[in-house]
Amino acid sequence: RAGRATPDSLFRFGDVEVDLAARIVRRAGAEVHLTPIEYRLLGVLIANAGRVLTHPYLLREVWGPGRSESTHYLRVYMGNLRHKLEADSAQPRHIVTETGVGYRLMVD
Repeated sequence: RAGRATPDSLFRFGDVEVDLAARIVRRAGAEVHLTPIEYRLLGVLIANAGRVLTHPYLLREVWGPGRSESTHYLRVYMGNLRHKLEADSAQPRHIVTETGVGYRLMVD
């Protein structure tokens, strides 16, 4: 049925639920607005959940090949995602920094 989420289109971590088919993100049941770039970044993290993703890889996947050295963009958007999706953005449990390497989406 159109508009209904299928079980395999839902991705959950912590109190966050992402309906990949409908492009809807909820935290603790409340819908969270993500910008298109934030959603693309989250999508790459979800597609690679549990794996460390390097800064250049994330920049290429989200912004394209011309931005592979612009790590400032990545830090800003990761901070935004953490603020919107983590219970405590200063002590993230799910969107984790791997110092000197990149980021990892930790799943429960």
